[in-house]
Amino acid sequence: MTNVSAAGLHIGPDHPPRVMGVLNVSEESPYDPSVYDDPAEAAAYVDDELVGEGADIVDVGLESANKRFEVLSAEEELERLDAAVETVERVDGDAVFSIETRYAEVAEAALSRGFDMVNDICGFADPDMADVCLAHDAPVVKMASPPDLERPGAIASVDDIYATLERDPLPENAIVDPAFGGWSEEKTLDDDRETFHRLGEFRDLDRPILISINRKNFLGDVVGRDTDERLPASLAATALAVERGADVVRTHDVAETVDAATIGHTFGREC
Repeated sequence: MTNVSAAGLHIGPDHPPRVMGVLNVSEESPYDPSVYDDPAEAAAYVDDELVGEGADIVDVGLESANKRFEVLSAEEELERLDAAVETVERVDGDAVFSIETRYAEVAEAALSRGFDMVNDICGFADPDMADVCLAHDAPVVKMASPPDLERPGAIASVDDIYATLERDPLPENAIVDPAFGGWSEEKTLDDDRETFHRLGEFRDLDRPILISINRKNFLGDVVGRDTDERLPASLAATALAVERGADVVRTHDVAETVDAATIGHTFGREC
C-alpha cells in the first residue's frame, strides 16, 4: 500500500489516522462555526479550534459546494485565495494546509504560495490537476465524482465509485475519497450503507483513503437526529471507518474525532 507525505506528514496505513479540520473563507458556506473572512480571526480559529484540538491537516474551502449556490470560476476562487494565504501565514501552530478546489490553476497558485496539498472535489475534472500536484510533490485528494467542473456529484453504487476513482492512472501522490452523503438526490441511505460496509475494498486502489462523514444526513437518517445532535453518530461512524481502513477523517469536530479515530485505530488495526 502506498503512503504519501504532505510537508513531512506521513499519511497511509503505516501511520496513525490523520484528522483534517475545516476552515471556510467562503461567506456562503452553511456551517457557521468554520466560516471566516478575516485572516486574523481565521488564523486564531485554526490555532485554537483546529490545530489546538489535534488537527493534523487544515482543509481551506474557497467556496461552498452546496448545490444551492452558483459555482465560482477559477478567477473568482483566485480572488479569495489572498485571504486564505494570509491566514496560513498568520497561523502559529504546526499543521499541513490543504486547499479545496476543482481548478488546476487555483491549485498551482495555492501550492506556490504555501499550501501543502489539494482536495479536489470534482475528481480530476480539470485534466491538469494531477500533473500540477505531481510537479509540486503535493498529495491530492481525488473525490469520487462525475468529471464535471460545473458541479461535483455523488455516485451511487460502490462498483461505480470504485471505477470512477481508478479511471485514468491514479498518480502516486493521490488519496481517494469515496464521497459519502448528500452530493446527489439519487444517492440513498442504502447506497451509503453499502459503501460503508465495503470501505475496505478501496484498499485495492493502493492509495490512502479519506472519508468525510461528519454529521452528514445519511447518519441523521439512521439515528433520527438533526445536524446539531449528530455528533455521537459521527464519532461511532468514525471509529468504524478507521477500523475499516480510513487514513484521513475530515471533520468540523476535531477534538472528539481525534479520540474516535484513535479508538478505531488502536482496537481495529495492527499498530
